[in-house]
Amino acid sequence: MENIGINIRINGEQITRAGFNKAHYVLHAMAAFARRGGRNDAFGFRVGGLDSDVDSHVNWLNTTLNLGDIVTLEIVKGPFDASEPRQPPVASEEDQLKYELELFYRLKEELKDHIKE
Repeated sequence: MENIGINIRINGEQITRAGFNKAHYVLHAMAAFARRGGRNDAFGFRVGGLDSDVDSHVNWLNTTLNLGDIVTLEIVKGPFDASEPRQPPVASEEDQLKYELELFYRLKEELKDHIKE
């Protein structure tokens, strides 16, 4: 059985042919939109997967999109473009604490009407 993958075009431009040349894998293409109070809207698009044979996450694409962009997904057979290993974020303890405190205060403000002290 030939493996299938996803050919990605954005606004007509060929971006990548994502897929695995092995028996066991997970492949995904995901668009996300975030709207947060008082902040900019964010559009994102990611193509990645899991090489199940070695339990390793990989990426082909991680980008932002703009309103009106046209993303085309085509289910294809190989050959596929090479993927990149997904790198975990590296943060110092100080940066991690700063991030967690910012998240805490933001959530506290967003949820203030639901908090009973």
